[in-house]
Amino acid sequence: MMELNRETIPQYLRDRQGEISFFDTDVELLSDEIGDGNLNFVYRVTDKTNSERSLVLKQAPPYIKILGPDYPLPSERLTYESRSLEVYNQFASESVPTLYYFDSDAAVIVMEDLRGYRLLRDDLIIGKVNQSVPEQIGRFMGCVHSQTYTKNLDETLVNKYQKDFANTVMQSITADYVFTFPFTEHETNYYTEGLEGEVNQLKSDLQFLEQVDELKNIFLTVQRGLTHGDLHTGSIMVSDETAKVIDSEFAFYGPVGFDVGLFWANYVLSYFSHIDNIKVQSKIKTAIIQTWKTYTEQFKMDSALKSRTLQIIFHESVGFTGLEMLRRIIGAAHVKDIENIEDIHQKLCVETAVLEFGKILIKERHKITTVDEMVDLL
Repeated sequence: MMELNRETIPQYLRDRQGEISFFDTDVELLSDEIGDGNLNFVYRVTDKTNSERSLVLKQAPPYIKILGPDYPLPSERLTYESRSLEVYNQFASESVPTLYYFDSDAAVIVMEDLRGYRLLRDDLIIGKVNQSVPEQIGRFMGCVHSQTYTKNLDETLVNKYQKDFANTVMQSITADYVFTFPFTEHETNYYTEGLEGEVNQLKSDLQFLEQVDELKNIFLTVQRGLTHGDLHTGSIMVSDETAKVIDSEFAFYGPVGFDVGLFWANYVLSYFSHIDNIKVQSKIKTAIIQTWKTYTEQFKMDSALKSRTLQIIFHESVGFTGLEMLRRIIGAAHVKDIENIEDIHQKLCVETAVLEFGKILIKERHKITTVDEMVDLL
C-alpha cells in the first residue's frame, strides 16, 4: 500500500483531479498533518493562494498508527467509513462532512474540511453546553437508525446492509475493550490509585458480570440498523449552531442503542467532571433528555411497532451507557474530561461516583423505563 505524507499528498490529489474536482487545476497545494487520532493519519490540504479552499485527507495504514507496524490492523476500516458516509449523506447530510473521494487500494478518504469546528468534548470540558447539539445528534441517530432499521426494510435491503457493514474486525476490538478487558486482569487496563476496592468489587459481582455478558452478546449478535459504533463526544465536531459526526470506521450493522449509549455516557462523564458546578450539571441533564426526545420524534416506524421498538432500544442504551462509563475509568481509553482533574482526591471522588452510577445502570437497566428516571438517578 502506498503510504502518503505531506510531500506526496499534493501530487496524489493532482493525479486524481478528474475524480475529485475540488481544487482548480495546477494550483499549488500545501498539506499538514492534523488531529491526534490513534488509528489513522489525517491531513489538511490547502490551496496556497486561497487558504479558504481546503479539504481533509485521511489514510488508514495497515496497523494502529499510534503503536506502529508491529500492531497490524486491516486498512479496510476506511471502507466502512466511506460506506457509512454514503448512507449518512443519503439520510442526514446536514450532520456529516461531505465525502469527495474514496480510494480503496490506498485506503484513503477525501472529505470536507470542518475548519473552524471544535470537538464537542472540548466544549463540554469548559462547561459549554449547547442544547442544539443533543437535538441535532438525536435527530441524526433517529433518522439513520430508523431508515436502516430491519423492520422498516425489505429483505433484499436488509441483506445488503448486513453485507456492506459486516465490520467484524472493528466490532471485535470494541467487544474486547468495552465488554471484556476492563473486567479482567488485562495489560491495557489502568486506573487511579485508590480505586482498587471498587474495581475488585466489580470483578467479583456475579449479577453485574452476568449483565455485562448479556450486553456483550447483544452487541455481537443483534442486527437492527446501521450503528456508528464510536459515537462519543470526541467523534462529534461543533460550530456555534451545527454538529457534525465524524470517524465512523467502526460502523457496523448492529444494536442501534449502542450509539445512544455511547453518546449519553460521555455526557454523563462530563456531568461528573463538573462536580462543583450545579449549573453545568443541570444543562447536561437537559441535554441527555433532549437527545432521547428528539430521537424518538425522529424515529420513523409504523405506530404499532414504534413503542415496543423504542423501549427495547432504550433499555439496551441504558446498559451500554453504563459500560462505556466504566471502561473510560478502568479500561484502556480514558477521557480528558476526568483525566484533566488535577486534585487527586477530587478525581477519585468523581471516578468512584462514575463507577457506582455505571454499575447501577447496567444492573437496573430493565427497571429504568424512561430517560427522566435515568437522569433522576444522577
